[in-house]
Amino acid sequence: MSQNVNVYRELNIKPGAVVKGWGGNMLPWGMAGKPKCFFVDASFGNNGNDGRSWGSAFQTFEKGIDACRFDEGTTTIADDKAHRAFLFIAPGHYDETTQLLYSGYGISVIGCGGGVPGKDYGVSLNYAGGSASTAVVLINGSGNELCNVHIYNDAAIPAIYLAFPGDNNYLHDIVIEMDGTTATNGVYATTMKGSWIDNITVTGAKTYGIAAYYDAADQYAINGGIRNCHVTSNYSNTTGIYVHANLVCYNFWIQDNFVGLTNGSSCKGIDVDATSGVYVVNNYVSVPSSATPIEHAGGEQFWMGNHTAAGTTNADPAPAAGA
Repeated sequence: MSQNVNVYRELNIKPGAVVKGWGGNMLPWGMAGKPKCFFVDASFGNNGNDGRSWGSAFQTFEKGIDACRFDEGTTTIADDKAHRAFLFIAPGHYDETTQLLYSGYGISVIGCGGGVPGKDYGVSLNYAGGSASTAVVLINGSGNELCNVHIYNDAAIPAIYLAFPGDNNYLHDIVIEMDGTTATNGVYATTMKGSWIDNITVTGAKTYGIAAYYDAADQYAINGGIRNCHVTSNYSNTTGIYVHANLVCYNFWIQDNFVGLTNGSSCKGIDVDATSGVYVVNNYVSVPSSATPIEHAGGEQFWMGNHTAAGTTNADPAPAAGA
């Protein structure tokens, strides 16, 4: 009997492990072709290596991501829909603040190491802070994945910028630590077509914890959503989760999140400016007195089963049936 296994989560791949069974002409999920697998180790790698194993790992993220995203032997981005590449990153500090910006297709960037990613344990991006100007991590393209990393942000930029155009991306199991005074957005996404933001912790954002934003025509928030995330901040008047009014929205879900904001009467836990197509379900939101736990331009028909607290007042703005 065959069994599908999420190898990096369930098997917890660590440096020194040998990943077998992905050779020949078979991908893990049975598609024709052979995936590219590369390894990066800041402590023991070398960019003169071929990056094909932990023993011959690259040293820098930049070297690893370029090996994943380019057609072999070229600097041409591989954009065929059958393209698939995995970049495994060893625990360590990666301070390549100007080199974590990339375009690509079908790339999984996977932080290795057990437990919850932390600044001193696991894969830490931008550990010391630095000179990033656009975002700490910027991803442009489709079919990409980023997971199991810690990101520190001390600049007036997003920690993660999921940039338009692109679709079917997956950000999950990430811890984002903002400095609480300067850093603006935890996750800033201008493309959410078929994409999910899942199980991400954001602390200390100044503007938005997680935002589905709009800055050009034909941007979507459809067939995806934001779920299982934790957003907390004590910065004045932060918005926890935000959806822009100009996005084309349908079947987009904000569900099972926790938002805790502690400062400012103008802060908003969840703010949906789109008038339809965004469903706000089973979230827990805590904000100060006189602040707004949940606001939806489409009205209460788009929210259900949420639990809110504003100061000492607890309420469910639209109780689920039988609640």
